Amino acid sequence: MKKYRIAVVGIGGVGGYYGGLLANRFANDEKHEVVFIARGKHKELIAQQGMKLALDGEELVVRPSMVTDETGDLGHFDLVLFCVKSYSLQQVAEQMAPNIGPDTVILPLLNGVESIAYLQERFPEAQVLWGCVYIIASIKEPGVVQVQGTYNRLIWGNPELPEQTLQRIKTLFSEAGINHEHYGQEVKSKVWEKFSFISPVASLTSLTHQTMGQIMEKPELAAQLQQLMQELVQVAHAKEISLPEDIITRNLAVVERMQRGVTSSMERDFAQEKETELENLTGYVVREAQKYGVPVPQYEQVYQELKGV
Repeated sequence: MKKYRIAVVGIGGVGGYYGGLLANRFANDEKHEVVFIARGKHKELIAQQGMKLALDGEELVVRPSMVTDETGDLGHFDLVLFCVKSYSLQQVAEQMAPNIGPDTVILPLLNGVESIAYLQERFPEAQVLWGCVYIIASIKEPGVVQVQGTYNRLIWGNPELPEQTLQRIKTLFSEAGINHEHYGQEVKSKVWEKFSFISPVASLTSLTHQTMGQIMEKPELAAQLQQLMQELVQVAHAKEISLPEDIITRNLAVVERMQRGVTSSMERDFAQEKETELENLTGYVVREAQKYGVPVPQYEQVYQELKGV
């Protein structure tokens, strides 16, 4: 019997959690194969002792069918989850190209929306889903992925794909115990809803190196955050992406509810002088605004200042 082959590319917080649940359910199943694409010490320890998935109140040890950083001889995959940082996507997509065919379903679970368009252009023959996740997860140490809290959502869909394909993914995620929401025509709007939050927040926290609480306590910074959100919504409208009328109010309410000391992963990357997702989270908005003739003065200012860092 031909196995249904799943590749999870990038075993960080997101890939570790969703790949971990898939491996926990399907890695020893005669009908499925779950392959982790990882590297370094993390890969070595997963190969030796499995991956520890530290959840709220419990710990799973999951063993994928295989963990490797060599994809050349792996053959064709039926489902590929890209869970890498946006700046690594082009490189890993090229690495995975020989493993992707016309019937391969691709699900990008990256920050931002630009990666989806890139994958659709790079693999026009494949079946690319829209997707995003809400989860707080990270590599605690090599071989260990930690998830904070119990709130997580995986949003996915593409109304242009065959119903049989979509049903297969639905069944797969449900059997793995993944909290997922499948959408039809509105999936783009759902992914943009997340982007309308993370892009302004990542941009302003990175520029100011202030936490969420500090930003909301300073009227001028709170106003700047709101202006960034308004500019992004205008870009979305120009692209004919519909967002809820109260999306800015909703987003600001989420910021207010967050713990005072919370910042963003992009801010931490800037603070630690690591590679960042600036182009995907901030530069993309500026480029799309220019394309559609939408004025975004706050985004342009923040982007130019961060580019100079």
